[in-house]
Formats: sequence, C-alpha cells, structure tokens
Amino acid sequence: MGGARKRVMLIQPPLEDFYTTPIRLYPLALLYVARVFEIFGWEVRILDCLSPLKKRRIPLPEKLAYLRPYLHHPYFFKHYYRFGLSKEEIIEAIKKFSPDLIGLNSAFAAYYRSVEEVAEEIKKNFSGWLIVGGNQASCFPGEIKSRTQAIDEVITGQAEISLPAFLRKNFPQIRPDRKLVNNFFRGEDFNRNDYFDLLEKGSIDWKTIWPAHELINPDFYKIGRKNYASLQASRGCPYRCTFCNIQIVFGHQPDYRPVNSVIEEMRFLFRQRRTEVFNFEDDNLSLDRDWFEEFLKAVIGDEDLRGTELLAMNGLNYETLDERILSLMKQAGFRKLDLPLVSGRPEIRKNLKRPEKKGSDFFWEIIRLARRLGFAITVYLIIGLPGQTEEEIRETAQRLWEEGAVATPSIFYLAPGSELHKTMAVSEEIRTDWDMYRSTAFALETENLSREKLINLFLYFREQNLARRQHAPSG
Repeated sequence: MGGARKRVMLIQPPLEDFYTTPIRLYPLALLYVARVFEIFGWEVRILDCLSPLKKRRIPLPEKLAYLRPYLHHPYFFKHYYRFGLSKEEIIEAIKKFSPDLIGLNSAFAAYYRSVEEVAEEIKKNFSGWLIVGGNQASCFPGEIKSRTQAIDEVITGQAEISLPAFLRKNFPQIRPDRKLVNNFFRGEDFNRNDYFDLLEKGSIDWKTIWPAHELINPDFYKIGRKNYASLQASRGCPYRCTFCNIQIVFGHQPDYRPVNSVIEEMRFLFRQRRTEVFNFEDDNLSLDRDWFEEFLKAVIGDEDLRGTELLAMNGLNYETLDERILSLMKQAGFRKLDLPLVSGRPEIRKNLKRPEKKGSDFFWEIIRLARRLGFAITVYLIIGLPGQTEEEIRETAQRLWEEGAVATPSIFYLAPGSELHKTMAVSEEIRTDWDMYRSTAFALETENLSREKLINLFLYFREQNLARRQHAPSG
C-alpha cells in the first residue's frame, strides 16, 4: 500500500448526569474498533474525553425539574454535572491529529445528546467522514441518521463484522496487508489461513484479536492506586430477559474465547501495562462452567497473575455457581461477588423471562456460602418494574442486609430495543425522549410505584447501605 496511512480518531464523548462511575469508563469497545482499523492499515488515535475524569457543575435540565426538591436531601444527588473534555478541547485535539475519519461511541440512549452536540461541533471544523457506533447506535440507526445530519454513517452491531464492510465500500483502495495483519493475530487455537480468508471476505472473528490496550495511558484507569483494565472473554447471551437489549449487538449465541488467549492478554496487561485489577465485561462469564473452571485454574497456576484481582462487575448468574466454583474464584483473585437478582419475587422474575431452574432457596444458599468463603457481596435489584410493590422491595433488601450483602438499587428505565421497550405502556413524551432513558430520571411510574415512592425507596437504600458501611467491622 503506497502513500501516507489514513488516520482515524475514535472518541469516547463527554456525558451529563448527576454522577458517573469512573471504574466503568474503560473504553473497551473503542479499543476493539481501533484494532479493526489497524488491521486495515489505519493510524489510530483514541480520544477518551472521560479519562482522566474532569467534571463541571451545570444547571439541572428543566425536564428534570421535578427532582429539584430532593437535591438538598442528605441521601440524594447534590448537583448535575458535565463530565469530560469541553467542545473546545475536543476540536483542538482533532485539529492536532488531523484525521481522515472520526468515530464516535454512542453506548447509551441517555447520553446521546452529548454525542449529538459533539458531532455537530466536529462537522463545523472537519470535512472528513464522521461515523457513530455502539449499543445506542445499533438500537436506533435510522433515528440517529435522521435526527443528526452531521453523522455520515451509523455502524451497527459488532465492529469486527460491520466495520470491514464499511471500509471496503468507502475506502476500497485500502486492503489489509498480510504482514501487518499477522502482528495482530492472537488466535493460537485458530487456523491462520482461515483467519486471512475470512478477512478477505470482509469479516474478522473477534476471538482472533485483542483490543488495542496500548493506545491508551494505563495510568488514567485506576481502582484505588492500582491500574485496572476491562476485558471480554465471551459475547452473546442465550436468555431473553424482557428488560435487556444486549442481544441487539452480541446476539443470543454465547461465544467464548480460548482460555489461553484470555490468559495471554492478562499477562500482557500485567507485564506491559502494570495492570493489577482485571474487570470482565462479559454478560455470562460463568455460563459455560467447564470453560470458567478451566479459566480459573489457569489464573491460579500463572505466576504473573498471582496476587492480581479479578472482577465481574456486570454480575454472574448465581445458578452457575456452587462451592467448587466459588472456591476456585477466591483462589483466582475474585474478592467481590456481584449478583443480579433483579427482584425478590419468583413470579416477577418469571414474567421478566429471567432464567431460573434452581429457585430462590438456591440463591440464598449461594449468598451464605459466599459469605463463609469471605466474599464481599453486592446484589443488584431493579426498582420500578411492572408488578413490583414497595413492600416486596423493602422485604428483599432487608433480607439481603441480614445476610451480609450490599443491596444496590437500579431504578428501572427503558432499554432501547428490549421487549419491555416495545410493549410497556409509556407516554409518548417519555418514549421519544432519550434523555429519560436513565435511572437517575425516575421517569417510569407503574400502578404500584409512583415517582415519589421510587425516590423514597432510592433514599432508603442509600441511607441503609451507608449506615451499614459505617458500622461494618474494619480489617
């Protein structure tokens, strides 16, 4: 390939909300996108507007004015913020790098307004291609194209499949170079020729590459004083929970990487990036028990990884756990156990199509077993689901606290493309306003749970969790 390499800047945009969680901001999706561009010979620059995290207080949006009376409550949010770089700083970075193409990550409907504002500002200063991808982009591609004229193309689904097709169509002169591509092949369990043949046909098997971790500063991503990184060992979810939309991007078929590939990536991060905490962004890390057990044993037996910490912040399905698996997890470096229960009532979980074969008694057995093994346990409940009552939510939370777990509430909101998004009776005003697709809006009311009740439940959880944290024994 002759001539200068094409340049692409991939941007994780700012966002606006009452709070954000820095340890969930690792730009893993963009790093996979970056690797695809590199395979096609592009020079890639990542602009993570959220790391290191900057914040600036901004006025509460008028559409959320109903929350203003609560801002002075000791257990509610205090202020509304803009997190991330200013538009001026973003444009300055773009001009300095001078890319041929810019890609924006649009992961959440609630933050699309920030994506749109950045896109419009970019187009005032940049004449090249501007594309957008991510979960939100995959859910509403047509709406995004019609709503935001500054965006030239919406890339849907997995980047390893959709991005090569876009590049072959719009940059046909740029072809993957076998010598260059060879540097990025990470599929020891795969046939290298099959990998190249698939690439020639316009697709990449995501399991044969690693995300481009080396493109970001590891010191910007810390938990406490330790560098952390996010990884994916698997994609896809066989379940069809009515409140979830993960299948829109990753599908229903679980797809696991070879264990040795995951271990090699972790070793690279530990040796080259000083990473000591590994967070797995999988939706079903423990679903394949044989794979999970093999992985845990590999971590336990690896000298480099001994003493590191493992997290699965998206949560593990408690029905895949038992004493053997939990013991291996503890030995491998899991200290915290995140479990999504959703609701304490089996009939509500059934209505939501949550997978359940072993029942509630087994869940409580796992909680007690994990406590005996020394795990810190966080259980996630969704508050405001159809059919829920205040009494049920308080009863479930109280029992979790009695069992020594942290009960964490997530106020229910519409996930674009989910079954509930399509079927739940919601006012058109809320359905069409993506700003309201967030927990902190307390936007959805049900027959049993008014907005006032939802907010009071949220305050109740925060007060109780804080009180228990203050009275927890140290050491």
